[in-house]
Amino acid sequence: MTNIFSTYSTGENRVTASFLAVLRSLSLDRMQRLIGSLLEQSEFELIRFENQPSKGGVGVPDAIIQSSIRLLLETKTERDAIRLPQIKRHLERLDEATEAVAILLVLTPDDVRPSELDKLNDSRVVWTSFSILDQAIDEMLDDKYEVVSEREAFLLRALQTMLAEEKLLANPNDVVIVAARSAWPEYNELHAYVCQPNRPFQQVTRLGFYSKGSIYPLVPKILATHDEVEIVKNRYEGELGALVNRLLKDEKRPENGMFKVLMLSAPDSPETLRLDRPIPNDKLSKTGKTTAFTMGQRYVASERLRQAKTTSDLD
Repeated sequence: MTNIFSTYSTGENRVTASFLAVLRSLSLDRMQRLIGSLLEQSEFELIRFENQPSKGGVGVPDAIIQSSIRLLLETKTERDAIRLPQIKRHLERLDEATEAVAILLVLTPDDVRPSELDKLNDSRVVWTSFSILDQAIDEMLDDKYEVVSEREAFLLRALQTMLAEEKLLANPNDVVIVAARSAWPEYNELHAYVCQPNRPFQQVTRLGFYSKGSIYPLVPKILATHDEVEIVKNRYEGELGALVNRLLKDEKRPENGMFKVLMLSAPDSPETLRLDRPIPNDKLSKTGKTTAFTMGQRYVASERLRQAKTTSDLD
């Protein structure tokens, strides 16, 4: 998915270029709304349009189109990566700005504002996170009064997918629950989850299983993730190699097929979260009919799993 944006090899350049590519694809209104959300300025304007301006000079023209802003963007793709000398150099560049509004926007995957930025005490520095960007996109696309074109929506969703694949989104929900009609018995036998290659997951530490109207009470820890595993005998070493050979021997996957593999803690491992009981599904559709808790994947917090009596307690 990331290839539709940028071919930069390093993470920061690729993410920054992709973000800018999406911004350039948006209409002015959508661009201003998205940047305004990141700056926490709902009335943010890149360009101001005004009819019959009466101030600022002699005469009253029919209209004025005006812009006077310089916005620098510093992107980090690692947590706790802010370094003050670099930020200060950016601020020195802003000191030379002739625009009326000068802002340094710092975009990082941190859960909270990096403490290093507080040492500057400079109002021109605005921090935001990729999670806030992700939320702002959701709010824009869910707004029935916002007319978003199909192309804009596609690129915005693609950007969200890239952020998830790059593991830039902070996620309080540390468990992904997957639909598991066949995955549940396979986990008990193989201590792994095998799915389509490069399937994107948010940053989580555990994987749970949903099938037959319940979330199963074993929630293993994800020990290792392999995005592209070719089912070839003796291709890999260690536990992954043993798993691939077993999949081939038992004819559970086709030879030369490509899959994503999550190695999981065993059912009897102390690293596996054991719930008191299965969690029955009581989710209802808008028409009042019972509907599946998930038909693909859904994210929840492990603490809520421990306390839930039914799936509605997870919302």
